[in-house]
Amino acid sequence: MSKRTIKQLIGRGYLEQAINLMIDLVEKYGNSSDVENTLYNISAQFYSNEKTRQSGRLTADHYDTTKNRLNGNLSDILDDNFKEIADSDIPQNLKDLVARGGVVVEPEPGDENDIEPGGTDAATSDTAIVLFLSANPSRTGLLKLKDEHSNIATELQDSTTLKVKSEEAVSFSEFSKAIYGHEPKIVHFSGHGDLEAPEVKEAYRVRGIGKPKGHEEVKEEKDEPGIILFDESKRNSHFVKASVLKELFSTAKEVMEIPLEAVIFNACHSEGQAKAVSEVGISVIGTSNAVADTAAIAFSKGFYFGMAEGKGIKKSFMLARVQAMAYGEPKDRFTLYVNGEKQQL
Repeated sequence: MSKRTIKQLIGRGYLEQAINLMIDLVEKYGNSSDVENTLYNISAQFYSNEKTRQSGRLTADHYDTTKNRLNGNLSDILDDNFKEIADSDIPQNLKDLVARGGVVVEPEPGDENDIEPGGTDAATSDTAIVLFLSANPSRTGLLKLKDEHSNIATELQDSTTLKVKSEEAVSFSEFSKAIYGHEPKIVHFSGHGDLEAPEVKEAYRVRGIGKPKGHEEVKEEKDEPGIILFDESKRNSHFVKASVLKELFSTAKEVMEIPLEAVIFNACHSEGQAKAVSEVGISVIGTSNAVADTAAIAFSKGFYFGMAEGKGIKKSFMLARVQAMAYGEPKDRFTLYVNGEKQQL
């Protein structure tokens, strides 16, 4: 019966409510570990379609085609990847929405199953998301990423304005989809960074017809700093350059209209990444050189203590910097960039 309620939401075009509810229930009722990522991807497509239509940059036919495709995708995911759902796990306001034939009834305050309009992550309209993303691929130095996440969660546990969401062992597609799906205020990456892509001895492949040109005919790109994520197979590492990160965050902020205010690259050699990403109008923290794992964790703990106390990004950065200095890092190890300019604090 309860899967039928979700099916009715989808069929009547209430995709936002259906997507958010399915994301809420996927951990309990989903049959596949890939379902959640698929739902976040659909959520990103849905919100992009809606925002583009509202801006007037999309024809009615294109909008309807995309919405109908998402309808079909959601129905297939519900049929193929969800067990039968207990009626008690369907919020009353959504049952009423179906029963009334489409009249949205706002949930009563205090209902634990309420879904906040505009997204599943908002506990209240004033609560913002800190998205903790981490990666520690094989053949890279082992980091205490779970300890860092635990420290951040502890600092924010009593905050009424911030709450932490996390995704571990991310590939670049998962890194991107998590940002689009959670719509965070702060993105915190914890893992490895480097000044240039590590050398990878791999066969050169192209997709095309005919004999590919040799490497000697292709102009090499200038080395850039970047971060190290998992590849899509989750077997190897994948280096993501600063220019790609800049484009990702530019799209998230300017096209997807995600309310990003800050990004933290808590990784070695991440000052270049911080400078590049800050140019899109986001405050970004990076590191000027290699940084010890203990100092990186201490920095995180200090930063989110400040944020939980309402100190703002710059003051929280200064509080965090002192914590890292206590573990042997110089004052200038962590750097803050705003609009492409290094802040002298």
